Amino acid sequence: MNGGLLLETAKWRDVVELGLCMAIHDVCNDSQFENCTPLDFANFLNVREEAKSIAVLPKEKLRVCYMVFAVASNISPRKEAETWARLFLQRCGIARSYYDKHRSDICAGHATEDNRNYRKSIDEAIEEWCSRRRIP
Repeated sequence: MNGGLLLETAKWRDVVELGLCMAIHDVCNDSQFENCTPLDFANFLNVREEAKSIAVLPKEKLRVCYMVFAVASNISPRKEAETWARLFLQRCGIARSYYDKHRSDICAGHATEDNRNYRKSIDEAIEEWCSRRRIP
């Protein structure tokens, strides 16, 4: 799927489900991204053309890379996840080469305690969202 088609599709449906957007917003708002409303964040996360631009806060690109990696693993089909990650990274001003090199640094044994806590927060938010999706 090319970027243009994903952007066109995103006008009509969410690539990242709303519940997941809200879970990530709870963790990242005013920490990794500038303060914004949940709706603005959901539109931004879904790479909507009309979305308000939300800046990555200084020194937070590494954590945003992990968040993109974690969210992309919950998007299917896989090709759509890869396209979403590319477009979202562009919106955030993060080079693909930086992302490829650093997306799992937070998982490494040498990660700082703050980075380990951030990873835990993202992982727990995603797990909680997944468990709510399974409830009939």
